[in-house]
Amino acid sequence: MKKILIVLITALSFMNIQGQQNEQKIIIDVTSTDNKVYQSVMLTLNIMSKSHPHTKFEVIAYGEAVPMFVKNKSVIANDIAKFEENNNIKFIACEVSMSLFKIKKEELLNGVETVENAVADIAKKQLSGWSYIKSGN
Repeated sequence: MKKILIVLITALSFMNIQGQQNEQKIIIDVTSTDNKVYQSVMLTLNIMSKSHPHTKFEVIAYGEAVPMFVKNKSVIANDIAKFEENNNIKFIACEVSMSLFKIKKEELLNGVETVENAVADIAKKQLSGWSYIKSGN
């Protein structure tokens, strides 16, 4: 009985590890001020979210890229709105950068979340298994 229990626990543990390895999580880092980069990120996100519907994506903007998430300034506001119902996609602005550029949370597009420090958040997520994509400049 003990042997069966040990084999069962080992098999379940292996299945759990395999399941964790199959869950992909990807950070897309945006620091550019180029509208073409923003549009490229949205195109990439659109394609990848359709081909990998169970993958979690986070688009994180910091530095001079934060205005890409600001109401009445964003050239991709309509694209972001299309992902509002998708729980696997998050858009995140850096609070440090927001402070530097005097952007208030109320000015952000609906659904955009914030983190205190984008660089620290990216580093923490990479340590926990998130993949990293740096958007073009």
